[in-house]
Amino acid sequence: MHLGPFNAPLALAARPIMAVFWAIFATQIFAILVVAVLNVFTADWASAQFRDGGDVTARWMIYTLAAFCVLVAMSLWSERIGAGPFAGSMRASSDWIALGAVTGPIILMLTTFLVGLLFSNGEPGWMYREGGDPQMFSRAAFGPIMIGAVILVAPLVEEIGFRGIAMGCLLARGWPPLAATVLTAAAFTGLHTNYVLPALIPVFIVGLYLGALRIVSGSMAAPIAAHVSANAVNVLVMAISLA
Repeated sequence: MHLGPFNAPLALAARPIMAVFWAIFATQIFAILVVAVLNVFTADWASAQFRDGGDVTARWMIYTLAAFCVLVAMSLWSERIGAGPFAGSMRASSDWIALGAVTGPIILMLTTFLVGLLFSNGEPGWMYREGGDPQMFSRAAFGPIMIGAVILVAPLVEEIGFRGIAMGCLLARGWPPLAATVLTAAAFTGLHTNYVLPALIPVFIVGLYLGALRIVSGSMAAPIAAHVSANAVNVLVMAISLA
């Protein structure tokens, strides 16, 4: 792996279109493909799970399968072009990894709490937009599949896609680190379409922080640790609130 500024793989510089694909479009496209393939073998069972009355656990299973397919395909592509399976170096001191693991949940919880004080009006589920799917984080959805998807699969897909491929492409092409961090954080935020606008503020701030970790540590390990840890603590808080 040939590395450029901030340990960004130089192989990513010539692939901006694929960077956009993996970061923004891949998850949605793979989800559609997975549903279509499952429908062929299950008489449209997969599509039925996303209609009224569909099983929320089945929805999580389909989402997780699609995200896992993205993770495998994205990692294989990144490895093939010479950027490594994580689209960047995973070498980092234990201090950076520990810092990410400790501060990731703090940034997420603190910003979510402050924004909730300003915009929630004490209403539960205030962060979900009308037409969204709050059932995905309800008591009925809480189980091993959802926990595994939120804590492990989603962080890996998002970090490789955004802080790895997308940010790596920008850095390798000579973008200033601040511009690369802000742009990828904005794109990361824009994909969280199930949230109302105020609820996107913590997402954007977390995206900025994960990008900053990627820059200052020169490694993918720190932002991955921060994202996994933040989601794990979020799931724990959710479990306590649903108990």
